[in-house]
Amino acid sequence: MFLYWWSAVATISGLILIRSHAGSAFPGWTPHALSVLLLVGTFAILWINSSSIRFDYQQLARDIEDKHPELHATLLTAIEQQPDPKTGQFNFLQQRVLDEAQRAYETSQFCKMIPKTRLLGLKLGLTVLFTMTCLCLGKLYALPEDSSMQAEAADKDTEPEKVADASLDKVEPGHTEVERGSPLAILAHFKNKAPGKAVLVVSQANKTTRQLELTKNLDDPIFGATLPFVDEAFSYHVDYDGKKSETYQVTVYEHPTLDRADATLDYPAYTKLPSRKVEDTRRLSAVEGTKLSYQFHLNKPVTSARLINPQEESIDLKVHADQPLAELLPLTLTHNQIWKLELTDSADRNNKLSPRIEISVYANKPPKIRIASPRGDQQVSPLEEVDFTAEIQDDFGLGRYGLTYNINGGEMQDIPLGKEAAGNTKITAAHLLAMETLAVEPDQLINWFFWAEDTGPDGKLRRAFSDMFFAEVRPFEEIFRQGDPNQQQQQQQSQKSPNQQTQELIKLQKQIINATWNLRRKPDTLGKDIPVLIQGQQDALEKAKVLLDKSSDEKTSEFIKAIITNMEASLKKLTEAQGQTKP
Repeated sequence: MFLYWWSAVATISGLILIRSHAGSAFPGWTPHALSVLLLVGTFAILWINSSSIRFDYQQLARDIEDKHPELHATLLTAIEQQPDPKTGQFNFLQQRVLDEAQRAYETSQFCKMIPKTRLLGLKLGLTVLFTMTCLCLGKLYALPEDSSMQAEAADKDTEPEKVADASLDKVEPGHTEVERGSPLAILAHFKNKAPGKAVLVVSQANKTTRQLELTKNLDDPIFGATLPFVDEAFSYHVDYDGKKSETYQVTVYEHPTLDRADATLDYPAYTKLPSRKVEDTRRLSAVEGTKLSYQFHLNKPVTSARLINPQEESIDLKVHADQPLAELLPLTLTHNQIWKLELTDSADRNNKLSPRIEISVYANKPPKIRIASPRGDQQVSPLEEVDFTAEIQDDFGLGRYGLTYNINGGEMQDIPLGKEAAGNTKITAAHLLAMETLAVEPDQLINWFFWAEDTGPDGKLRRAFSDMFFAEVRPFEEIFRQGDPNQQQQQQQSQKSPNQQTQELIKLQKQIINATWNLRRKPDTLGKDIPVLIQGQQDALEKAKVLLDKSSDEKTSEFIKAIITNMEASLKKLTEAQGQTKP
């Protein structure tokens, strides 16, 4: 400022001196006035610099940031911090910003951004200007006075043009509606000139009025501020230079959202489980046949709500006009479900995020039966006692369970072994069966299996079966001699005999019978597996016919003929069953 001031006084003095030498006359008080003006201006500058001058710290920070881009707006951010009006202290985050600015100063030393050579030039310039000013004033004191010269200005009537006061052009966004929780920027546009200060006044019902000073960041006469979080409706206006703008209203809206989901599970009667309520859950598991009810608690009432699965199939929910609630009425679960919840309010606003609801439905499995003894097919004598043992377990509780056998394809004989066992409890079913009491004879065939009952998903009684096994009745002497090494050698030598081939055929037929039995246990695979069974039965029938042609023993031939007759009957039944499975 000294440089500019002294330059101006020196220039004026020089011009007056030049005009004087050119013949122009000036009042005698001219040098005195210039001297007084120089002194007064100099002291005024000193007083202003020492007491009342206010630096534009933001502009100063911008200049430093331009020279030192590595600061990354650290100074600008630090200057904008304001202490708490109540405590006069900065909070933790504000203090951290100030500390970063201090570290930036220590690192970059931006205070040295003005070179020493420039400062030296300024000092030299001030010295030269001061010397020239003194010389010019000295010369002016030496000029003769001219009393006839009138120093009044020729254009005395000319007045400077008056600048119009600041005038508010518009306020953005004016009346508006914003989403709850979102920020809101407010801008005040002025014309003619910018006001000295503009304040945003915010009023809310039953709350203290807030004032927020608007800031001007650009050269345009635009002042602005941002409200970081709007959660309630309010009104606002702008105060400036003793004036105020129109009062604007801001209303708040929100999209429908899910706050909590409470589920109720009504289990089937066969589970013997009480109904259960699960609060605040979006993922459930339940047995098939369970009735599921859901209460979706929302942030606001909605006009429609529905659950949509990945196949775009929807279930409409019951909504309440006066309650923020949507309800899924009792739904019987039969398979896994994945839904997304879609909500629509009275203004046709949808929920931004669709909550995911996952339901895992597990099957009501039939009882598990594991046979402990005897293991596999057996050879027994007419005098033997056979110990039948099995471990049985069900997920929701057993009904009756027992053992079934028949002799040579005769009538099935059920032997109940127990009833009423709790769910997930392993029980042992055992029975000692004396062959002598059955009056069996050698070469007869006994087939047997365990069974257990429970309640199926449809609420009806269901019976599950174990694998089927066979016990071939052999003469007591033959079984007694099975451990004899010589007997084993004789059996090996007769492997290719017709009798051995008959035994192989019987073994193959046993496999077909077991496969057919498994179809009864798992009827869902009937359509896929029955063609394989038919092919296997046809192959066995062809082998039996070949064996019959090779047989020379009448007893064996009769035995094989009986086998062929039964095989043909079996093949007929399988073919009929295949026809029933076709659409």
